[in-house]
Amino acid sequence: MTKDQPPVVVIGAGPVGCFIAYRLGKAGIPVRIFEKEPAVPYSPRAVGYYGATQVAFKDSGLYDLVRAEGFMTAGLCWRTPPIDDDQGGKRLGDMIAAQPLCDPGDPLKACPSGLLNLRQSELTKLVLQEALKTDFVTVQFNSELSGIKETENGVTVDFENKELSPVTGCYLVGADGGRSKTRKLTGTPCLGHTWPERLISTDVVLWNYVDPLFHTCYIIGTKNYTIMTPLADPVIGKKSLWRCTIAVPPEDQRPDEELLQEAVIRQFYEQVVSGPRPLAAEITAKAVYRIHQRLVPTMRKGRCVLAGDAAHMNNPYGAMGLNTGLLDGDALAESLIMILNEGRSDKILTSYSDARRKVFQYFVDPTTTANKLRLHLPSETAAVDDDCLRSLQNPTPESLKEGAKPYFETWRTDMRAVAEKSGL
Repeated sequence: MTKDQPPVVVIGAGPVGCFIAYRLGKAGIPVRIFEKEPAVPYSPRAVGYYGATQVAFKDSGLYDLVRAEGFMTAGLCWRTPPIDDDQGGKRLGDMIAAQPLCDPGDPLKACPSGLLNLRQSELTKLVLQEALKTDFVTVQFNSELSGIKETENGVTVDFENKELSPVTGCYLVGADGGRSKTRKLTGTPCLGHTWPERLISTDVVLWNYVDPLFHTCYIIGTKNYTIMTPLADPVIGKKSLWRCTIAVPPEDQRPDEELLQEAVIRQFYEQVVSGPRPLAAEITAKAVYRIHQRLVPTMRKGRCVLAGDAAHMNNPYGAMGLNTGLLDGDALAESLIMILNEGRSDKILTSYSDARRKVFQYFVDPTTTANKLRLHLPSETAAVDDDCLRSLQNPTPESLKEGAKPYFETWRTDMRAVAEKSGL
């Protein structure tokens, strides 16, 4: 097949879709990406990449580029809400526990240690740019999916924009997010539940007054539990961009539009953001999100395959959503390379679905559920009440290594090993 009649059609020019296209393009497989938005969309979403994703980046040739665009931090921590100081402001809350992701004295944080930080939108632009450089990938914006028709030898997609001709490929990849049109058109349910809270996610410019060892911080012990994480490498005594995501409890029934008013957001900041008062904060982006724990019963329907949020959604506290999606993309791309370049059976796609669903069911879902419930604990007793926080009070290198095992050994799927085990 050709670029105009490609083996793979990808719906969604987000980070997962672009990563799959990049991997396939590097392998010489033509891909066409279709995105309903007029450009790579921006919203205040994911920012941090753990070790397993860093290794996937490195194996694909992207790590050095992402590292050059982003910056590294040492890990994350849990704190009490900010505490009144003697000057009318608030100082950083007391640290309850910390999760180091590298040796705290390591200034370089070589792959796969540390937390690699780059905003989702910037990562997407970078990966798409590299995908286009392969000359096997094209992207079409303003192209919303409207129909899917599968035949014995391929799958044809139609678009809302009737000026676009139907496109046929061997396989269709749905990487079009939590509201996936691909998922809906294939009749695939997304089972689970929606948490009662909403999240206000904001990008905000703040002064850096202190230099904590662990910049990414969960603030617990308040009904407006919060995560603060840097979006640019913070320098003491200067302003920089931060992500501040605040929970809105179920009893707060104000509509989303009211919650997004700057005066309302600043009221929330007063409770969870440290610094002198009046607080110097410049809000540059804001959005309200619902929180879901959901998974499809299959990630494959015939020649249509799902990846990322199109297949599963989880509480974002803990930065596991996009990481899981990228690792889906890593596994799916390898599966398609084996099928299209090596003539393997496309039963590998069923194995992909089974393997990645198992990762979500037995690792991602329970871990992200615990990540959320942990934030509801009283800050005074959290270090005793929660086993994870308790284990981090006096960690040893051995205990930290043991705790990190599933993040490396379970999270990423070696599809070649899976195929070999299945005799495919």
